[in-house]
Amino acid sequence: MKSAVILVLVATFAFASCKSLIVQDEDGQVYSLTPISSRQKREEPKWYGGGGANSKQGGGVIGVVNPNGSGAQVKYGHANGYGHDFSVDAKVPVWSNGPSTLNVGGGFDRHVGGWGGSHTGDKRVGISFNHRF
Repeated sequence: MKSAVILVLVATFAFASCKSLIVQDEDGQVYSLTPISSRQKREEPKWYGGGGANSKQGGGVIGVVNPNGSGAQVKYGHANGYGHDFSVDAKVPVWSNGPSTLNVGGGFDRHVGGWGGSHTGDKRVGISFNHRF
């Protein structure tokens, strides 16, 4: 008896997990409920980075790119006797319609030290339009 109940439960869950279910709410709106395993999973942000610093020259970068196109990165570089470079950049989509996207971005970088001395920072702001054909 117990094994028959367990078998029926397993068969019910197996059937329910592979078949979509159509339901209707009180307003007459029809919905299709699909099993979690068949739904497309949301993409995760992708982190990247590398590099390092040693005694003479080196640098590194760390950044993130989100599925919606936004992202940011921080960079650092140095060479012995030439100074240090710092940079920060970011980009955010402000409008999207199908394959078209409008992005706004900005950044800042600065050189410090070295034989040329420190420089005032370079500031940037930009707009880009992307369309995927």
